[in-house]
Amino acid sequence: MQLNEMEMKKILDQGMLTRSVIENETAMKKCQLYNEMAKDPAVKGFFKEQAKGLEDVLGYFKKGMVELQ
Repeated sequence: MQLNEMEMKKILDQGMLTRSVIENETAMKKCQLYNEMAKDPAVKGFFKEQAKGLEDVLGYFKKGMVELQ
């Protein structure tokens, strides 16, 4: 089976986006966990903000996946 250049680009883009989604989900879950474990309110706030930022990034990547399909 021979793929044309556009099909190959689509497959590679989906792979990159999938990897980015997985990495960002992992980082977001870590931030949520650190937020729960933290005692200092400033530290809790920092990790809460980081988790929210990563949630926004995930939305961007997932939107890109939908556009590719």
